[in-house]
Amino acid sequence: MNFKVLACDYDGTLASEDRIGAEALAALGQARMAGMRLVLVTGRTFFELLRVCEPLDLFDAVVAENGGVLYFPATGIIREQGPLPSPLLLAELDRRGIFFQVGRVIIGTARADEEAVRAALAATWVNLELVYNRGALMLLPKGVSKGAGVRQAIRSLGLSFHDVLAFGDAENDVDLFEACGWTGCPADAVPTLKERADWVFPGEDGTAIARAIVGPILNNLLPPVHSPRQRIEIGWASGTSEAVTLPAKGVNVLIVGDPFSGKSWLAGALVERLLDRRYAVCVIDPEGDYRVLGRLTGVTWMEIREAAHVAAALAHFERDPSASVVMDLSALPHAKKVHLIESALAQIRQLRRRLGLPHWVVLDEAHYSLHREGVSDHALGLADKGFCLTTYRPSWLRESIFQAADVVVLSHTTAREELGFLRSWIARSSPPHQEVVSLLPNLPRGEFMMMQQNGSQVHSVLTFTAAPRETPHVRHLKKYADSKVSPERRFIFRRPDGSMVATADSLNAFRRAVATVEERVLAYHAVRGDFSRWVCDVFADRAVGSQLRKTETRWSCGEISDLRTSIERLIAAHYGEDR
Repeated sequence: MNFKVLACDYDGTLASEDRIGAEALAALGQARMAGMRLVLVTGRTFFELLRVCEPLDLFDAVVAENGGVLYFPATGIIREQGPLPSPLLLAELDRRGIFFQVGRVIIGTARADEEAVRAALAATWVNLELVYNRGALMLLPKGVSKGAGVRQAIRSLGLSFHDVLAFGDAENDVDLFEACGWTGCPADAVPTLKERADWVFPGEDGTAIARAIVGPILNNLLPPVHSPRQRIEIGWASGTSEAVTLPAKGVNVLIVGDPFSGKSWLAGALVERLLDRRYAVCVIDPEGDYRVLGRLTGVTWMEIREAAHVAAALAHFERDPSASVVMDLSALPHAKKVHLIESALAQIRQLRRRLGLPHWVVLDEAHYSLHREGVSDHALGLADKGFCLTTYRPSWLRESIFQAADVVVLSHTTAREELGFLRSWIARSSPPHQEVVSLLPNLPRGEFMMMQQNGSQVHSVLTFTAAPRETPHVRHLKKYADSKVSPERRFIFRRPDGSMVATADSLNAFRRAVATVEERVLAYHAVRGDFSRWVCDVFADRAVGSQLRKTETRWSCGEISDLRTSIERLIAAHYGEDR
C-alpha cells in the first residue's frame, strides 16, 4: 500500500523528552525524498511547540493544540480553529490554585485536577470538552480535535484522507486515527489506541517510528489488514452467508466471464461501494456500460472523443480528492479507443505518483487493450495496485496481467476456448484447483467464484452471491451484436444437400444473412434447432437462445408462417437496430 501523507503525533511518538531525535529526523527526511507529505499533530500549545521543535519547516502542515491551531510553515499562515480561551474561566482556575497552560485555543491542565476543573467550568458556565492525554487534561471548544484539524490540513494540501498514514500513542489520538486511512502505533501506546490501530510495531518513541518509516513504509511492506474499515463488502458466501470482502487498497482484481454473466454488474457494485467510502474511482468504459454511474453523487460522466477530453476528465482529481469519473469511449472506432486508453492510463499513473489519485481504476473489456500487442505494462502500472479489470476473453490477455492479479473472480463461462485457457492457467497454480473450471458452465447468473492468489499460489477459493446494485446496469446490447467470433465459430448457412451459401461471424451478420438466404436454407436449420444452439453455445445468451428455440418449434408446428421475419424481429428487439 502506498501512502502520500504521514501524520505523526509529537510527544511519545516522534519525540521523547521534548525533542525529535536524529534517527527520526533522518527517517522523515527520507520520507520527504520519496514524495510523502508530512503533517505534525500535537496537543501542545503553539507557543510551546515553537520552543521545543526547531525543525517545523520539515512539515507541510502542523496541527497544534489538539486541532485548535493549523500552521503551514511554507507560507507562515496560522489558522485558529476555535475561540480564544475564556478570561473568566482562566481567572477561576487561577483562583482555585489549578496550574494550567493557555494557548491560542487550548487550556492544558493535569488529569489529577479533573474534579476541580469541572467545578470551575460549572461555576463560570463555560462549556468546554475535556480530552485526556495520558496524565494531561485538555480543555477545548466542542468540535475541536486532532481528527478535525488533520481533515482541514489534508484538504488544504489537496489530498485524500484515505492516503494518510497516522501515528499516535495516547487517548487523544483516537480521533486522529478515525480521520485517516491507515493507522499505526508503537508497542508502548495506550491499550485503547492499540485496539483501534491497523498496525502495532515494536519499540517506542521516535526510534520505533524511524524504523517503521525506513523499513515497511518506504519499502511498501506494510502488513495486510483485516479490519472491516479497511475492506469492501461485495457479496455473501454461498452456504454460510458470511460477508465476502476485498481489501479497499493494495490489490488488483480481475473479473472473467461470458457476456451477460454478471461481471459488469459486479464491477459496478464494487464501484458503488468504493464511492460510499469516498474512494476516488476512474472507470474507463470502452462500450458505454457504466454511464448509469453518473447518476451518483460525486461521479462525473464524460464522453471521450479526443485527447483533450481525457485530460479534462482527469483534471477532476486535481480539484477534488474525492471525485470519481466515468470516461465513455463507446463512440470511437476501435483503434482510437485503444490509443486513448493507453494515453489515459499513462496519465493516471503519473497522477497517482503525485496525488495518490484515483485510488481505483476500472477498465472494462480489458482484452481490447491488454493483449500481447496492447497497452504496455509500463504505461498500465499494475504494480501500483488498485485496478479492477473485466473481460470475456481471458485468453487474449497477456500473461503479466494474470500474474499481477491478486484476486480473480470467475463468473458463468461456456466458451470452449476460454474454458480451455482457464483450465491451463489454473493447472499452473498451486494447488491447481481444476474442479473450478468444471463448475463454471453451470454457475448461475449472479454467482461468482473468487480465487485469491499471490503469483502462482492460490490461497483460497469460494463461491459467493453478488451484493445488490444501487444503480441499474444498463447494457448496450448492440455492441454484442457487432462482436465478431473466430472463423471456426461462425454460423454456416447450408442448403439441405450440405452446400454452403453464406456465413455469419456476428449476430448482425447472422441477421443480414437470414434476410437474404433461400427459404429452404432457413427451414433446414430451423428443423435441426441450429439457430438457437449457435446463439447459446457461441454467445452464451440463453435468453435469446430460448426465444429462438420457441420460434423454431412454433414454425415446425405451423404456428408461424414467416420464419424469416420472426427471426429478424427477435434479434432486432433484443440487440437494437443494425445500422
